[in-house]
Order: sequence, then C-alpha cells, then structure tokens
Amino acid sequence: MISMLCNIWLDFCDWVSNDWTDLTFYIVVSILAICGLLSLSVFVKKSYNYNKDDKIKWGQLVLAILLIGIVVVLCVAKFT
Repeated sequence: MISMLCNIWLDFCDWVSNDWTDLTFYIVVSILAICGLLSLSVFVKKSYNYNKDDKIKWGQLVLAILLIGIVVVLCVAKFT
C-alpha cells in the first residue's frame, strides 16, 4: 500500500517536472495563487465588515486554504 502511494507521488512529480514546461507550471501556479489570495482577501474583508445579520463566509476560507495547498503541492512536486 505504501509503495503504491510512493509510486503515485513519484509519477506525479515526474509529470509536473518533466511533462509540463516551465511556462505552463508558472502560469498554473500563478493563477491558483492569485485565486487563493483573492479568496482569502474576500474572507478577511467579509469578516471585518461583519454585521450581526450577515454570516461569515467560511467557504471562502476553505477555498483559499485549498488553493494555496494545491500551489504548495505543485511546488513541492516540481522542485523535489
């Protein structure tokens, strides 16, 4: 089971490192990072402008964490 997961990770690293051009990698990472930061800024803006009638947008925070996590995984896969 562990070796199968390691093989999947190694295949993913090989795919990102060798099959993607540098331009493709930087475009994908940039778009995901910008979307994640924009989602985080929307969450912070909604949290500080919080009215008792409004609800905090927790989905925005989850989306921001997910997008930034994907950026981290792609960067680790590319540079390890």
